[in-house]
Amino acid sequence: MTFVHDPEVQLPQLFPDEDSFGNIAAVLEHIKKSKIALANRIQRCLAQYQPKVDVEQDLSRLATAHGQLVVRADETQQQITHVTLRIQKLDRVKQNLVLSMKVLKRLQMLVTAYNSLNEVVHTHDYEQIYQYLGAVHELMKYFKSYKSIDEIATLHQKIHQTQNKLVDDVFIDFEDSFTNNFTNSKLRYGCEVLELVDAKYKDKLLTWFYNLQLKEILSIFSASGEAGSLENLARRYIFFTNILSNIRSNYLLIFPERWGVDLELAKLFCVKTGQDISSLLSVKNTSSCAILLDALTRTLAFEKQLNETFGTDLFTKIILRLFEPFLQVWVDEQDSLIKAKFTEFYSQPKIPSEIQGPSTINELLDVLRVNAVPNFAPSSVELFKLFQKSLQQTVSVSTGKTLFDLHFVVKKYLSEFLGNILVPVLQSALDHPKGVEPIKYLTMLFNTADYMIKNTDDFQEKMVKTIEEPYKDRISFDSEKDLFYDLINKSIRSLVQKVCADLDFLWKQFENNGWDSIEAVSDTSSYMDDFIKTLREGHKVICPLIIRESYVRNYADKLIEMIVSGFMGRIAGLKALSIIAIEQILFDVSALKKFMTTIPLYSDPNFDDSKPLETSVSQKVYVRHLNAQFTKLETLLNLLLTPILPVDNVVERYMVLVGDKSVNNFKKFLILKNIQASEMPKYVENFKLQITLPNSLTDESSIMTDLIVQTADGSMMHPSSQPKPDVSHLRELASSRSPEPNLPDFLKTNTAKLQSINFNNALREFSINGENHVNKLNENFKNFGKFFRKDD
Repeated sequence: MTFVHDPEVQLPQLFPDEDSFGNIAAVLEHIKKSKIALANRIQRCLAQYQPKVDVEQDLSRLATAHGQLVVRADETQQQITHVTLRIQKLDRVKQNLVLSMKVLKRLQMLVTAYNSLNEVVHTHDYEQIYQYLGAVHELMKYFKSYKSIDEIATLHQKIHQTQNKLVDDVFIDFEDSFTNNFTNSKLRYGCEVLELVDAKYKDKLLTWFYNLQLKEILSIFSASGEAGSLENLARRYIFFTNILSNIRSNYLLIFPERWGVDLELAKLFCVKTGQDISSLLSVKNTSSCAILLDALTRTLAFEKQLNETFGTDLFTKIILRLFEPFLQVWVDEQDSLIKAKFTEFYSQPKIPSEIQGPSTINELLDVLRVNAVPNFAPSSVELFKLFQKSLQQTVSVSTGKTLFDLHFVVKKYLSEFLGNILVPVLQSALDHPKGVEPIKYLTMLFNTADYMIKNTDDFQEKMVKTIEEPYKDRISFDSEKDLFYDLINKSIRSLVQKVCADLDFLWKQFENNGWDSIEAVSDTSSYMDDFIKTLREGHKVICPLIIRESYVRNYADKLIEMIVSGFMGRIAGLKALSIIAIEQILFDVSALKKFMTTIPLYSDPNFDDSKPLETSVSQKVYVRHLNAQFTKLETLLNLLLTPILPVDNVVERYMVLVGDKSVNNFKKFLILKNIQASEMPKYVENFKLQITLPNSLTDESSIMTDLIVQTADGSMMHPSSQPKPDVSHLRELASSRSPEPNLPDFLKTNTAKLQSINFNNALREFSINGENHVNKLNENFKNFGKFFRKDD
């Protein structure tokens, strides 16, 4: 227990009040005495815990005690051993007695089984013999370690002699059975006896049996004999089929089922036949391709028959693989079959009969409303059926080099189908663009090309999955697919050209519309009514005949670009158009633009443009492209509305609308405004001055750059740079939307920027010409805004 000294508790006890401080001396004396007493007590306790130690004496006593303990342990062990010795002897006697009884009992069983076996050996009852022999064999395993005993060795020798006699008897009985054509059902157990004696006797019996069954067929159809030629391969297969049928009917029950005698015999026959075929093919050339193809066909059918008979695939190509080094003739045959089919393709109609019949747009539209026939060449379907059939047949023959060679045949005829079947149709449609026939054939072309691309991808995928690994990466139809993509592009452009050819007369009407005599803006011009009517009638059948919506959009985009380009070019050819004439053209263009928004919707042959339109995501994308293209045309017309004076106003208007700093383009604009050559320098100098000021103008705008303008002396101002047409990448066309419009930079200029330009120019104009001229300018812009005001 620990003593705890707490002065705060004890001091108040010793000095409870002030008077008690007088006892300090007595308290200190008491403490001193207590301290001395405690010290003495501690010394006495220490003396008790520190006795005198004699190490040597203690070690001596410990060694003596240990020695005594060892002696006692030895005495105890001797006593225990003496007690248990007799018990151990009794245990060993018991073990030996039990083992002797077990050995004698098993020896008795072995002798009994052996005697019983000897009694039935002469009966040839192999069912009983198999039972006794099985027992003898099982017991003999136990006595293998006792062969050093003479009696056991003698018994083992006698059993071995009996087994040899049984083996001889089984072979003799088998020979008798097959020689005399009778069936001994007990021979099934004879097979079990042979397998029990030693597996080598089973192999010997089977070898004898297989040789016996194949002896006649191998001698008749020997590779060195006349009957062994490839011409007689079918007879060989028929001969073996009869042998196999005979064995399965008459002899299959005398063999254990697990041996699969008929299956192994068929395998051996295939191996022997394959060796003969290899010998024939390597020693001399086949007499004809027809013979080799017939041999392949017969072998394929034979292997298929064996697989069906045994319910397995072990026989697939077991013989056919030996033909592979010589299978080029197979590929040549597939080539010939496909080539022969092309003769039919040349004479077949290129479009479905339902579409071929109608000769007018209305008749064709009636057919499309009743029967939604896909408009692609029927021969393309037949071609891929041929390809698939050739693939299946070739895979059954080879999945290696032969299949790889077939892929070149397919490539060849894909190109030939394109070049000899489809491309001539394109040229014919270009040569005869009038009427409904070009529409049928041009839409057929890119529908068929799309079908060919899709099925070529599927065919390539199947071939890659099937062919052997070294050839997988070498299978490619990309070059052929590129040709079909190119055909799609050409067909779409040709269809656009055909539609524009239908508009030739209307373009002439536009050019000869008497623009000088127009006094006021009226309703849509007659030429535009006919223009829209012609487009509407044509697209009622064009769009439904195009299978993919993405191709409809791509075609419509290109048509828009062509029409806008056509208007701009012809407007550039019209000299000194009046403000009223330009306003009328803007009104006509607005009507055309409204109609053009409906073109993709004509994909439905029952589409009615008089009903409210449903706007889809793809339609919105198309309309964006439409607006971007028509903005170019509208910008050019708005530019032509600009008064030729004052000069600064002309330059300013050009910069706002066109937004480029090309002097060449600005000169084109001046020519379009019919400004005299003598007056042009001041416009040009003002323009050059303006572009030296800080600005965000582009180098060239596509609006003016693409225009070809005729100068006063009759020469032509050609585009300084001709941009390449925007051709969508048709590999992604199936899932793509219409391409986003490439807006000219001036169209991307924000409103604040335009306001800034107008404001700065107005200040400059005010500083030069005064407030009156600015008021005149504002008045002109107010009148200009009236042109775009919609009627209520």
